Amino acid sequence: MAFTDIGKFLILIVVCIHGFLLDEPTRFRQKSFSSVVDKILLPLKESASSDDNDSKDVDSQRRGVITRSMAGLTAEAAWRQAVWAYSQSDNAPASTTNILPEGSFETLEAGKAVVIPNWLGPAECRALRQDIAACYQAGHFKNFVLSRNPSKADREANDRWIMTSFSKRTGQDGPFVDATIGNIEIRQTLKARMAQIKASLTMRLYDRPTLASNVPQTHEMEYLRYGQGAYLQRHTDEHHIELQYAGGSARPKKPNATRRSITWMVYVNEPDWDVGRDGGQLRLHERAMPSVSPVGARGRHLQIGWLRAVGNDADRPEQPVFLDPNHPGPENESCMLFTFDRSGHRIDLSRAPFPNAYLYLSYGDLLARKTMVDPIFSSRFHLIDGPKSLVSSALNRPESADGGERIRDIPPTEGTLVFFDSVSLPHQVLTTTRERFGVQGWFHEALL
Repeated sequence: MAFTDIGKFLILIVVCIHGFLLDEPTRFRQKSFSSVVDKILLPLKESASSDDNDSKDVDSQRRGVITRSMAGLTAEAAWRQAVWAYSQSDNAPASTTNILPEGSFETLEAGKAVVIPNWLGPAECRALRQDIAACYQAGHFKNFVLSRNPSKADREANDRWIMTSFSKRTGQDGPFVDATIGNIEIRQTLKARMAQIKASLTMRLYDRPTLASNVPQTHEMEYLRYGQGAYLQRHTDEHHIELQYAGGSARPKKPNATRRSITWMVYVNEPDWDVGRDGGQLRLHERAMPSVSPVGARGRHLQIGWLRAVGNDADRPEQPVFLDPNHPGPENESCMLFTFDRSGHRIDLSRAPFPNAYLYLSYGDLLARKTMVDPIFSSRFHLIDGPKSLVSSALNRPESADGGERIRDIPPTEGTLVFFDSVSLPHQVLTTTRERFGVQGWFHEALL
């Protein structure tokens, strides 16, 4: 492959490195820019001049360039610039858009999980597994947020630990991206691969314009360790603000606010993992029928529910339901439910804008259905998960009352990559009877 065939990519890396330098403290900017460029690009120039490089080798070399260019930079700058580099469609490697199996984008937008066995090879999994174990033994993990209640009777069930990339509360980098802790090289290599996937999703997914936005704290990823007896109850990873707080949309938005858009995880357990003996499956609560319209969000309006498909009736397919909390209406009464048909035409489901606190304070589906203009719509409506309010907690709302879900269990086998929409797909982890290791993360979008 001639060097001229990747000339644009090399120029892109130069620009990328320049961006790193501008993002770094003065002491780093004072280094010679040309020497940094030569150090990073020379190996790729030499390898690219060979005519016998196949596409996988070249792709691996490109990832190596991205990985090495991360060294010595802040974790935030490295992640953001790597995603940006891969997402430039005019310059990105051709393999960026086909790094995922055929049909992955359509599966994701239909509301189902993409599962890729053997995405990581045994050697990389072994290195990650060893790094997780060493970092855990060295005390760099902390309790999973849902494990910290000391009054919980079953301590084994809550034996879940994570090593984070940053703190949401303080905004500071975490041990996952600390070059002085463990095997930073294997973690940087994984980050470069995940940056390539995020860039691919950015280019192909529908209506996710800010997925590659250059805003802070979009590199959320962490090591995960479950002890014997641990499990995780059903949940979704992101929720509409109106289901988190009464009148949540009126709350001031933080600068550079983001939300979780895509959830991913890579399992690095021992190769002899047996779900019959060891458990630990990821249980997905997918819809039985694929959605006829892309799931998750429409711009800033997140999905909150579904219109259940009715048999094979073409006029009543599986449809995502979104909440617009800023629809024109009286003060504090500006919520509107809407969906899309097969042709992409918007359909407003509510008779009129309803109070912003309505869904948060209500008992799940019942009151939301009463806002709808058509009884056929209301009979099919179901919230993805109920609002996290005192009312809903006290009433212990059943999660799949509409019968439109189907359970799918994913074994946590070595090298498997799983990813899905963070808003629309409830999931849980079944009890593990053996120490369980993985890496999990979330691709963020900027809040509009």
